[in-house]
Amino acid sequence: MTGPRVVALGDSITLGVGDGVQHSRGDVGWAAHAARALGASTFENLAANGVRARDMLAQQVAAASALQPDIVLLTVGGNDVLRGDFSPAEVERALGDAIDTLARPGRTLVTVSLDRIGLFDLAPGRVADAMARRIGLANAAIARAVARSDVAVIDGATLLASLGRRAWHIDRIHPSPQGHRALAGAAVALLAPAWPQRAVVPDPPAPPSRIAVAAWLAVNGVPWALKRSRDLIPQVTMVVARELREERRLAREGAAGTGFTRPGTDGRARAADA
Repeated sequence: MTGPRVVALGDSITLGVGDGVQHSRGDVGWAAHAARALGASTFENLAANGVRARDMLAQQVAAASALQPDIVLLTVGGNDVLRGDFSPAEVERALGDAIDTLARPGRTLVTVSLDRIGLFDLAPGRVADAMARRIGLANAAIARAVARSDVAVIDGATLLASLGRRAWHIDRIHPSPQGHRALAGAAVALLAPAWPQRAVVPDPPAPPSRIAVAAWLAVNGVPWALKRSRDLIPQVTMVVARELREERRLAREGAAGTGFTRPGTDGRARAADA
């Protein structure tokens, strides 16, 4: 039996960022590991860093469809959450349109719902909560987009949470080598009825040295932080400030409401039931 034709598309998670501190395109990442485990006859990884749902639809979907894959593996939505103009409706619309284009009889699509971004667990509580709410909105958008299709969805939050801190790469945004392999294993299990596993998912590499970690942070982490300091952080700050104002408004209204009275049945005013 010839192995399946596998195409991967989406963002840096599909590309394989986090699966070690150095990698070659197509060699690492959950999609690449899954393709090898399935004995893929061909594997093309069209994913790219920084891709949002709308970018995937505009830049990758047509090329993926032209390759006539048996299996499509994708992750998307994480970069939308990390942008100031995040729109759950846009994620739902773009992913839904991508699915409509890619879905064919005999073709299986697998995607991943988003986990809470570990980096923001290190931030002040209100910022962490605001980002967690964004993740929830993105996952709800993903769920609506796939609801009318047969797309298989890996529960990224549950799967990666089972690994604890080992699930995270140095940047605490992408899956670690262990995280990528867990996602690959989940994908292979979902695909098993049509495409039996032919090889094992490889063990993760040894943890990087301190020098490798420092080099990665200097080359990748600092530039990323500078970009998001001009986009995401100001927007999240505004979200948190807006929530604080709303909480204070509700508190004032609640305090004022405790003195509210209404006519009783005997014609006298009595305290309102709350």
